[in-house]
Amino acid sequence: MTSPSLPLIPAPQSWTPSIGFFPKAHLQSVPLIQNLDAAADLPSPEEEILEPGLADESYRLVIRPDGMELTAHSRSGLFRGTQTVQQLMDAAGDSIPCGIIEDFPGFAWRGMLLDCARHFMPLSVIKETIDQLAYHKFNVLHWHLTEDQGWRLEVPAYPRLTEVAAWRTQWDGTRYGGYYTSEDVREVVAYAAERFITVVPEIELPGHSVAAIAAYPELSCTGLPLEVETQWGVFKDVYCAGNEKTFEFLEAVLTHTLDLFPSHYIHIGGDECPKDRWHACPKCQKRIAQEDLAGEHELQSWFIRRIETFLKENDRRLIGWDEILEGGLAPSATVQSWRGIRGAIAAARQGHDAIVSPTSHCYFDYDVATLDIRQVYTFNPRPEKLTDEENQHILGGEMNLWSEYIPPERLSKMVFPRMTAMAECLWTDNEKRSFPEFLQRLRPHVEFLKSAGVNVGPADQPVNYKAEFLEDSATTVVKLSLDSELVKAMRGHDLDLRQRAIFRHETPGYQPDLRVEDMVLPPVRMSDPLVAKNLIMVWPDSDTPWDLMVVQLFIDGLAYGTPTVVERSHNLAMGRQPQLLHQASSRYPGGGALSLCNGLLGTRNFRDGFWSGYEGNDLNATVDLGENKKITRISIRFYQGATAWIFLPSTVEFQVSNNGLDWESMALIGHDVSPSIQDRVIYDFAVEDVSLQARYVRIIANSLGHCPDWHPGAGRDCWVFADEIVVQ
Repeated sequence: MTSPSLPLIPAPQSWTPSIGFFPKAHLQSVPLIQNLDAAADLPSPEEEILEPGLADESYRLVIRPDGMELTAHSRSGLFRGTQTVQQLMDAAGDSIPCGIIEDFPGFAWRGMLLDCARHFMPLSVIKETIDQLAYHKFNVLHWHLTEDQGWRLEVPAYPRLTEVAAWRTQWDGTRYGGYYTSEDVREVVAYAAERFITVVPEIELPGHSVAAIAAYPELSCTGLPLEVETQWGVFKDVYCAGNEKTFEFLEAVLTHTLDLFPSHYIHIGGDECPKDRWHACPKCQKRIAQEDLAGEHELQSWFIRRIETFLKENDRRLIGWDEILEGGLAPSATVQSWRGIRGAIAAARQGHDAIVSPTSHCYFDYDVATLDIRQVYTFNPRPEKLTDEENQHILGGEMNLWSEYIPPERLSKMVFPRMTAMAECLWTDNEKRSFPEFLQRLRPHVEFLKSAGVNVGPADQPVNYKAEFLEDSATTVVKLSLDSELVKAMRGHDLDLRQRAIFRHETPGYQPDLRVEDMVLPPVRMSDPLVAKNLIMVWPDSDTPWDLMVVQLFIDGLAYGTPTVVERSHNLAMGRQPQLLHQASSRYPGGGALSLCNGLLGTRNFRDGFWSGYEGNDLNATVDLGENKKITRISIRFYQGATAWIFLPSTVEFQVSNNGLDWESMALIGHDVSPSIQDRVIYDFAVEDVSLQARYVRIIANSLGHCPDWHPGAGRDCWVFADEIVVQ
C-alpha cells in the first residue's frame, strides 16, 4: 500500500521507501533514465495489441536523491511508468520521497465505454478522455458508435448512414447528430495507440438498430420507412435475421470497421433485442425452420454465431453483452456482463473470457445518489464463486458512460472523480486497497485535476434524510443520518456535520428577494463512535420558518461529497390534507395524500418519496384551508420523464370556492413542453397575481391518459406525477 506521502492513483502494487528526497526542480536538469529490460524486437505502440498474456505493462521506478530510473519489459510498461512520474511531478510539494516502486496491473482489461451514439462527442472531447484514461493507467476505450438514435461511423459503401442515420429531429424541430469520417477514426485510434490504449469499436446488432433501418428499411422485417429514434429505450424494429441483405450489409460494415480499427476485439452489442418482429416475419420463421432452431432466442444465437464466424475468418474476436448467452453462446465469444455478475460467472464456467461491468458499480451515467465513489471503490471484477482456474477467464472490467442524458459538456463531471476509484479497482490488488487511505490521496489529486481544467463532479452524497409534516404540532421534522458504511470506513477520522438553515425574505408577488439570512448551527462531531452509531438529527420548525436546509459532511476538516439540500415552501396549504378523487398508485404513494401539502419539494429523482404517481388517471385534489383566506397565488408542480412513461398533464385547471359546493374556475393552463423532450422536467403550473378570498382550492390536472403513438408504450396507460400544492 502506498503511503499518504506518495499521492498516486491508482496506488502501485509495491512501494519501498528509502532515506532522502528527490527535488522536483532537478528533473529539468537530471533526465529520467528509461530503459527496457529486454532488447528483443519490441512492437511499436500500434502493434502492441491488447490481449491477455501478451501485453506486459509492469515497470520498476527507482527514486534517488540524484535522479530517477525507470525500467520495463515493454514500451507499454515504460509508458505506465512515465504516468507515475508525471503524477508525482503534478502532486503538491517540492520534492518526492526516495524509494522503489514495483508495479503491474491487476487486470489485463481496464476500460471505459464511451457512448457517442446517443450524444455525439467531438474529437476534442474524445482525446481529452483518452488523456485522462492514460493518466490513470486504463488501456481500453470501448467506443459505442451505433444506436437507435444515431449512427456515427462513415461507411462509404452505404452513404445513407451518414446522410440519414447520423441525424435525428429533436422535440423542438432542430436537427441533431454527426458522424466520424474514416480520417477521424484513424486519428483517434492513432492518438490512443500513442498512449497504449486500444480502441474497441461497438457496432450494435441485431437490436438497437433503428437508425440504420431508417436509412435502409429493407434491412428490417417489415421494410416500412422509419425515422431515426428520438426517445431512449428498447424498440421492436431490429435487423431481419431471415434476410440475406442484412448480412451483406453487416459484413460490409464490419469489413470497413476492421480496416479502421486494429483491435483484436470487436464488440457487437447483442443486448436488448426484442423478438416481436422476428416472431411475425415469414423470412425469420423460414430461417428458424431451415436451421432447425427452437425459436427466436436460438435465432438470435444463430445470428451472433454467423457474425462471429465472419470475424474469426478475419482473425478477430467477438465481444457481446451478456444476452448473447441466451440460446447458446458462440464458440469463441467474450461476454461483457452488465446485468450483475451472473453473465461473467456463466461465461467463465463455460470456458469463455468475460469482462465485468455491472450496473451496481460501473454505470457512470447514474448520479452519485445511486452510485457514489465508495460503492465504485468496492468493485472487484473477480467473482468469489469461481475457482482460480475459472477466474483466469475474467479479463477485467469497464466503467460505462451511456450518454442518454449526458451531452459532451456533462461528460467530465459524471466521470470524475469516480474514474479514480475505478482505476484503482482495476490496477491495484484488492487486498492492498483501503478507502480511507485512498481518500487521503484523492483530495490533492482532485485539486490538481481542477487546476488542470477538469470539470470534477461530486464524489458522494453521504447524508441521508427523511422529512415529514406533523399535523398535531404543525411542524416539519427532518431526520438526518450518515451512511453507516462510511462511518465504518472512516473510523478513527474526524467526522462532523455542519448545517445551515436559509430563510428567504419574499416581496409582494411572492418572488424571492435577494436578501437571504442564514442560521448556522454548531457542527455535530462524530469522533465518538457512540454518537456516530446513534446519529439522528432532528430539524423542527423555528420561530421563522426555514426555506432551505443545507447539510455538509466534513472529514478531517475538509468538505466531503455533495451537500444534502432539503427545500420547503411554507404556505397556506401546508398541513391541509387534500381530498383526492383518485388515490395515488401504491407503487408511488409519495407518503400519502398529505405529501401533496406537506411543504416539502421533491427532487429530480421521482423515486425520492415526495412525488405522488397516478397511473392512467387525472389528478383531482381539493384543499380545505379551514376558513376564508386571502389568496394571491396558487401553484402545483408536475414531473416529466418520458422514458419512465411519466408525462406532464395536458392542462391544469384551478378552481376556488367559499362553501365547497359552488366553484369558480380561475384558470385553465397548458404548457409548451414537448412530451418527447429527452430530459427530466419539473414544471410549475401557477395562477399568478390574483386577489381573492376563498376557503377551498381545487386542482384538476388532465392526464394524457395513454403514451403517445411514437412512444415504446404507445396506447398503454401513462403516469402523472405531482409534488406540491402551494397556496399563498
